[in-house]
Amino acid sequence: MQLSSSWLWLAAGLYLLFEIWRGWRRGVVRHGVSVFALLVAGGIGWIFAWMTGMISDRIVPLPPPGGRLLFGLAAGLAFYIAALVLSSLLFKKTSQQSAGMVRLFYGAGGGLFGLVFGLLVLWGGISMFRTLGAVAEARQTAPGDAQLVAIKESLEEGATGGLVDKVDIVPANIYGLVTELMRVTQSPEATARFFAYPGTQDLLRQSKLVEFFTDPSVAGAASEGNYFALLTNPKLAEVASDPAVQETFKNFELQKALDYALQESAPSPVPTP
Repeated sequence: MQLSSSWLWLAAGLYLLFEIWRGWRRGVVRHGVSVFALLVAGGIGWIFAWMTGMISDRIVPLPPPGGRLLFGLAAGLAFYIAALVLSSLLFKKTSQQSAGMVRLFYGAGGGLFGLVFGLLVLWGGISMFRTLGAVAEARQTAPGDAQLVAIKESLEEGATGGLVDKVDIVPANIYGLVTELMRVTQSPEATARFFAYPGTQDLLRQSKLVEFFTDPSVAGAASEGNYFALLTNPKLAEVASDPAVQETFKNFELQKALDYALQESAPSPVPTP
């Protein structure tokens, strides 16, 4: 399925026009507050996640840094909603201003902030669609996968692709890694070769990882395909916080392991990392 990049440009343009119109209606102060609140909310989320790390990782049944990210997201969202409510109560919208230059200033300023807000949303949307497209590219089974792949390809083709690579906050090679990792997990043969790679073997020799994978509850959840039970297992947090395991992961060459796993025939001899 092919999706012309011109349609994406058209959709982006229409969305920006909508945000400009919405900003004009809300006024320069209200919409200005929403833009700054969006930016500040991100900072508050990161600070809150850092400050509550020790607590959140123990309370939330997710491996680090899942708990602190969830806490940070909640804090940022709460701040953003509170800012929107207060701005609506304290400041007038454009139609409530007296006619003339004041109303024109409120409308034009709000439209400018609407443009900025729309660009921020599109900026984040690029990363989201490219990530979903990378997953769908490897899976190609669920409804809508073809559409996600088409959107990702359209974002990455021609002049559009060059611009997207410059503004995307996620490095371009990450999407390829996501696709290859998904392909490995869907093939028993590729998964076996991935675990046979020397670097992967070094990881598996870590005592904390050995204890984790040989635990009966972990083995049972893995055999049943219960990934939620695996992710919420408290022993996973212990493994992730072990300095030796962290150092081994830091030196692990994931791209070489994926290349080795995705070879069509069993490679011989095993490459040295």
